[in-house]
Order: sequence, then structure tokens, then C-alpha cells
Amino acid sequence: MRRREAPGRKGGARNPWGGSRPRRLHVATALALLTLTGCSEVTFVTPTPAPEPTPTLPPIGFNHRYGNSPVAAADGRELERGLYARGEFWEIAIGAEPLLAGFVTVESPDQADMARVQTSSLTVIMASEVLGTIRSFLRFGRPGQLAYCQALLDRLRTKGYHNLSQITMYIYFGESDRHALLTWTQVDGYQFQVFDNDLLGTPINPTPGGGPASATPPPPTPTPTFFTTFPP
Repeated sequence: MRRREAPGRKGGARNPWGGSRPRRLHVATALALLTLTGCSEVTFVTPTPAPEPTPTLPPIGFNHRYGNSPVAAADGRELERGLYARGEFWEIAIGAEPLLAGFVTVESPDQADMARVQTSSLTVIMASEVLGTIRSFLRFGRPGQLAYCQALLDRLRTKGYHNLSQITMYIYFGESDRHALLTWTQVDGYQFQVFDNDLLGTPINPTPGGGPASATPPPPTPTPTFFTTFPP
């Protein structure tokens, strides 16, 4: 009697999972090829970000070099340009307090006038790097320098600053020489201090005899920073 072979053993080893092994291998290979083919056709698209709006100045933009508010900057620029027209080359910057009072539309005379009326204090910085301007100013002497600065402040006050309680004015030669300080209050009036001895004995202001002159070093005073202060 001939022995019958178990199913699945003919032509190869029996597959414990059922069916023939070669057929299952062909199916797995086909699936792998399909998967690889599908991956090769995938395109990764990076979305283009929407363009950001170009930054612009706010509607009430102004030049901070001349002042800490639109009204102060307009008055500082006008004062500086008036000096330039006379051949006196000073840079002017004005700080007005309270700060937010000056944030109005300068082109509106009523709003600008109201801002000046509401201002209680002014800080003015006057600086020059022009040798001719510095020498002309020093030739005035102390009384003449005081009168010159007073005239500038009086001109500024005629713009409508009628309710001031104090004014502080710094005079600089170049970027580092703090020449003088002028203050005004309703109680004490004008006070004028010179810190660099009018640069006597220096090439800018040599003494009449040509000899050196002693100068008292200026006391430390914080540099005003009103022009870096903006409203929140």
C-alpha cells in the first residue's frame, strides 16, 4: 500500500500559516513595491507664509530728535531752524511735561495751543559742534550768555507756554563738554551756572596772554534723557 503525503508537503515544506509560502511571498513583495511606488510620488508642499504688512509710522508720527512729543518736536525744530537762518548753528531738543499733553495733531492750531497751555515744565538741550558758533557764544561772557539763552526761552514761551513752573536748559559744546546749566522757577527766577570755565586756556578760547588758565572740573550731573521717553 502506497503512503499518501500530507497536504502542503508536495513540492516544498509545509507552511504552518496555511497556503503556500511562494504565493504569500509574491503578495508581500507586490505590496512593498506598491508602497515604495506610492512614496516616490508624494510631494511635500511648504505653504508660503502670508506677507507681513510693512511697518509704518503711527498717524501721529514725529521726529524724536527735536522733542519728546509732536508739539515739543515742532517747536524745537522751529527754534533750531530760526537759529540756522541767522548763521548760529545749534541743535535744539525740547522735552515737555506732562508728556501726553503734547500728543495731539500739530496741524490743528487749537490742539497745539491747548497742549502748550497744559505744559508745566520744559527741558531744553542746546548743543553745537561748530567752532565759530562756540567762540561767538563764549565772547558774550557770562552775562551775555545768560541773556542769549533767556532770549531763546522767551521766544519759546511766546508760543503759548503760559503755565510753566520750571525750565531747565543744558548747553553743550560737542558731545561731551557740558558747558552750562540755566534754570528758571517762579520763585527763584533765572540761575546760570558755567562748568568748564568758558574753556579758557584751551585752543577754543585761549587766554589773552596766551598762558594756561586753571579750570574747575564740572561736578557730575546726570545727562537728561527725556528724548528717550515715549508714551506707553
